[in-house]
Amino acid sequence: MSGGYWLIALLLAGVGGSLVRLVLGHVRAPRALRPAAWRTWALAALTIGSAGLLYRVLMPPPVALARDTLVVLTAGADLASLPPAKRVVALPEAADLPPGAHRAPDLATALRRHPDVRALQVFGAGLEARDRDAVGARALAYVPAALPAGIVELAPPVTLAPGARFEVRGRVEGIADARLSLLDPAGRTVDVTEADETGRFLLAGTARESGAATFVVAVQDMDPTSATRVPVPVVVEAAAPVRLLLLAAAPNPDVRALRRWAEDAGLSLRWRVMLGGGTAAGDAPPLDAASLAGQDLVLLEARAWDALGAGARAALRTAVNDGLGLLVHAPQPPSDALRSWLREAGLAVEVGRTRDWRVDAGPGDSARLRAWLGPGRDDAPFDPALADETLPALGVLPIASGQPGATAGGSETMRWDAVGRGRIGLVTVADSWQLALAGRADLHAALWSGWAGTLARPGGARSPAFEDELRVDRRWVVCDLGDDATLLDADGRPVPLLPDASGGGCAGVWPARAGWHRLLDGETSWPVYIRDADEASGLHAARLRAETQALVRAHPEMTGTQQMRAGSSWPWFFAWLVVTALAWALGRARVGRSVVSDRSAAG
Repeated sequence: MSGGYWLIALLLAGVGGSLVRLVLGHVRAPRALRPAAWRTWALAALTIGSAGLLYRVLMPPPVALARDTLVVLTAGADLASLPPAKRVVALPEAADLPPGAHRAPDLATALRRHPDVRALQVFGAGLEARDRDAVGARALAYVPAALPAGIVELAPPVTLAPGARFEVRGRVEGIADARLSLLDPAGRTVDVTEADETGRFLLAGTARESGAATFVVAVQDMDPTSATRVPVPVVVEAAAPVRLLLLAAAPNPDVRALRRWAEDAGLSLRWRVMLGGGTAAGDAPPLDAASLAGQDLVLLEARAWDALGAGARAALRTAVNDGLGLLVHAPQPPSDALRSWLREAGLAVEVGRTRDWRVDAGPGDSARLRAWLGPGRDDAPFDPALADETLPALGVLPIASGQPGATAGGSETMRWDAVGRGRIGLVTVADSWQLALAGRADLHAALWSGWAGTLARPGGARSPAFEDELRVDRRWVVCDLGDDATLLDADGRPVPLLPDASGGGCAGVWPARAGWHRLLDGETSWPVYIRDADEASGLHAARLRAETQALVRAHPEMTGTQQMRAGSSWPWFFAWLVVTALAWALGRARVGRSVVSDRSAAG
């Protein structure tokens, strides 16, 4: 039972005892000495009133909170745009203070100093992560500062395999007709592009050897600042090789080019080519459940599928349901049997008429193309003449069903869909071997690596989850870690990980140094890039704006009625004092006593 209920019980007991005493005293008194009825009723009413007022003295009723507004200044706040306000607080990032404003180390401290505030007006760049949780259910209006001229959005590539192509997308603010370039770690230009009318851009490059590298996206013809020259972290990891099974109906140039691609890409390849008369070349195992369970991807020519028996087709379908990837190469329209089998598996195939298609050749000058392709190999060094050569046109059957494959191959050249835990895809590009013959084995590899990466059985490696924008002296949270996880800075010194007390495998980190760090968890490690506090200022400003804008709401969120606070006890105390004094005075006074005896004495 709460304290309020105990108080009510005690007061009711006291009032009940007083009323019983008054009634018994009135009834048992001799008629000649019995007080007037109104006197007894008045004393009873005053007793009840005194008890009720005493309860309110001890438990005053709540009153509605005043909806005062607090003006909050952050970095870059325009003081000329501030409205008249009695309460103005400046957070540490704010530079100048208007008259009457005071500083606070964080928003939570400012709100503790002003507990009646129910609305906030934020001016400037926006609220840092330490302040956003303090907003709570309060209303919030936001007047953002202008973003710096430069790069304000950037999507770095995810972890790549050696030799993979990658894309860097972003947006430029405040620069008309901006031209941007992607520079490799050696400072060589890899790609150049122009931003569109909305400021968005796309740059592409090629990953090299395993490890962590820092590329740079720079705005051309602009003074280098933290907003116009932004580092791009690129992580290249040599994962376990994909186990590929290649099946072809007859020897052809595509098979030779695919075998060379698989060898250069480091895939674990097993293959079989039918030679006719029941003979075959290669080391591929039979298509049964056991052998298919040991593969990650089956690359199957459409004619080779037509030659499979019912048992092999059933085993292939079962293996796909269990997680295997299947890529069917059909440069000619697939047979009715193959279409029916794919439709039953979940991929309805509708192809159009053959048309010509060319792969994007990349940079048009030899210096950029060399940075794009690298120096080449001893047996195939880089040829500067490739920059001036026209790539051959490839035949394609446009596909209008399923999900699009890798962007390097266009949205119509390859389509796929999920089947159980696996994926089935169909690619219709013909004679892709001509790319390798023309000296552009990199383009041939980019096509097939992209398609294979989309469909292959995923590996079992677990990766931690953390934000993609990490900065010095700002907290970031990393999850899915073991108990012995460690973070090492660029010099190999450990950075403290503070585990979440609630569990869940998460920890908070406050890195003190910029650069590449390494997160260790058991026998696995991941490179992590930490930006300097002033690096990529446009990205940070845009992120603050977006996250503060997400907190904007016109009215406080309330559950039920308006939020209340405890009221003052003093008015109730004075009322109780008056009523209690009246009850005491009436109890002491003779008015209303011995009415009968007074009349007898007068006669």
